Amino acid sequence: MDLRLLYTGLSLLFFLTSCGNRTERQSDLKSFDLEGLVDSQVSFLVENEYQVIKKSSLGTSNDLVQYVPDSAGWVREMSIIQTVDISKPGLRSYYSLESYDSLDCTIERYTLLDPGNSNTLYQKIYRDAASDQLLKIKALQNVSNPIYDSKRYLEITFQEVGNNTGIIDSIVVSGYQTMILSDTVIYQSISKILPGKKPGR
Repeated sequence: MDLRLLYTGLSLLFFLTSCGNRTERQSDLKSFDLEGLVDSQVSFLVENEYQVIKKSSLGTSNDLVQYVPDSAGWVREMSIIQTVDISKPGLRSYYSLESYDSLDCTIERYTLLDPGNSNTLYQKIYRDAASDQLLKIKALQNVSNPIYDSKRYLEITFQEVGNNTGIIDSIVVSGYQTMILSDTVIYQSISKILPGKKPGR
């Protein structure tokens, strides 16, 4: 199967199966601040000694790691999230925003208007319809140049911990990369974030 067609199909599927009641806003776009989110997450996770269990695969190679990151370690773990940050002023005008409502969630989808302006094709923010709690972030990236072609899908889920809402629960990264005159390499990384001690203890 052509993996590029597969990822194109997945992108279309996510768009078509989103919740209804769509509204479009082209002006005064205020995108989600992922950099600020990462900063607040790192502080909480370090203070409460959270651990990460990461299962990764690259081609036919597999790896499993479990450890308690320090501040620098959590910054490395979450660096992938910042690659899809579209909140910078120079990027905001390149995206349209569509809002969806459903019985249990609200979704904001930021879609790139011109593929030449950014590597992030879209970003979707899911929130609980009742509490407005952050539930999930999805993003799709594409990089294509004379040397290689790649697509990367990112999904981040969140959980409620005590009085703290929107604590990262898992980070999933999957995609492929095709070099010129080389085979396509498929990769995936699944990180599960678990508490090391009770918050505030």
